[in-house]
Amino acid sequence: MRADEDRLLSDRKRRAELSARRAFLVVLSALIVAMIAVIGSVVLVFRDLTRRREIERMKSEFVSVVSHELRTPLTSIHGSLGLLASGLLGTVSAKGERMLEIAVSNTDRLIRLLNDILDIEKLDSGKIEMRSIQCSARELIDHAIEVMQPMAQSQQIGLKVEDSELLIRADRDRIIQCLTNLLSNAIKFSEAGGTVRVVAKPAGEDARFEVSDHGRGIPEGKRNSIFERFQQVDTSDSRKRGGTGLGLAISRNIVEQHGGKMWVESQLGKGSTFFFTVPLAQKHNSDLQPSYVDSVDTVRTERERNAETHPAD
Repeated sequence: MRADEDRLLSDRKRRAELSARRAFLVVLSALIVAMIAVIGSVVLVFRDLTRRREIERMKSEFVSVVSHELRTPLTSIHGSLGLLASGLLGTVSAKGERMLEIAVSNTDRLIRLLNDILDIEKLDSGKIEMRSIQCSARELIDHAIEVMQPMAQSQQIGLKVEDSELLIRADRDRIIQCLTNLLSNAIKFSEAGGTVRVVAKPAGEDARFEVSDHGRGIPEGKRNSIFERFQQVDTSDSRKRGGTGLGLAISRNIVEQHGGKMWVESQLGKGSTFFFTVPLAQKHNSDLQPSYVDSVDTVRTERERNAETHPAD
């Protein structure tokens, strides 16, 4: 009798605890069907996800704090290395110059990784507001081309813009971020002497952006997974060509928050074309996905991101 009373008190206490806090639940349902195909009853299973949500929140806070704490000294180190490499602090031997190049390249990569981690954490938690305005697709493409031109020239890749005179309604800075991510990938996987093509075309009530290269192409089995985090066509790509494996995941997230979609078409040995859509201005769809606009965080422009990675000497 005593054991039954203890269980009853424990059960009441648990119900009281659950009623006193907000809980996240997932509900699974199943039908129990008799032999004559008549529904006999329904089984509902409730799973309390509150603890998992709390762990996810703690993880996001940890990632954010660590990333911020690492980015500040890294930016300072990058600036100091840039001064040394410029020769303003004295001459450096040929061997020293080579070591500085390696150091600058690796700090560049670390800063990009931290920026990407911060971006994807903010996108996941809804801490970035998408500022939807009317803007020119050609202007956004030209801006992205300007940012990526030095990288293209260093690898002897031509950048070609086709007629893209469309007015869209989107977050200007975030669409530029998508374009620079796609251009960066196209340049990295193109052979010297190749050309990367960029265009925006009308597609019903949307504008469809296209970034095409004539690189090695993407295997069919990888065309979906490359949009996941830390995924690349080849695991050796991150070492050979740089990159964090987050750019496409971030870009797709941004596009989906605009109500659009992103995908790729590719032929092995012939190249790839990445597509994404955003609303045309005349669609009058000024409101982005409401679940992502609960809180506001200042959106950094691509120039600011570039300035952090390449501070002025």
